Amino acid sequence: MHRTLKQISIETIDEEVGRKAGELLGATGLSGHRCAVDALLAVVALAQPRPVLLVTTDPEDMARLIGEPERKKAERVAILKV
Repeated sequence: MHRTLKQISIETIDEEVGRKAGELLGATGLSGHRCAVDALLAVVALAQPRPVLLVTTDPEDMARLIGEPERKKAERVAILKV
């Protein structure tokens, strides 16, 4: 557990992240409070150095928000449903 927690970082949600999240929502057609939180998480995940594993209970919406068709599959954010 200690090794896992040591690898976790805490990211700041600022105005720039909020703006990018809004752009993601607009691009995907998603809306609402739940999707806004997902979009904030997506922006943070997309900004991380690869590899990235995103653990979520909502893989369908997250896949829409995190789609990176321009990247090779091995370089995309991986999504794990819990």
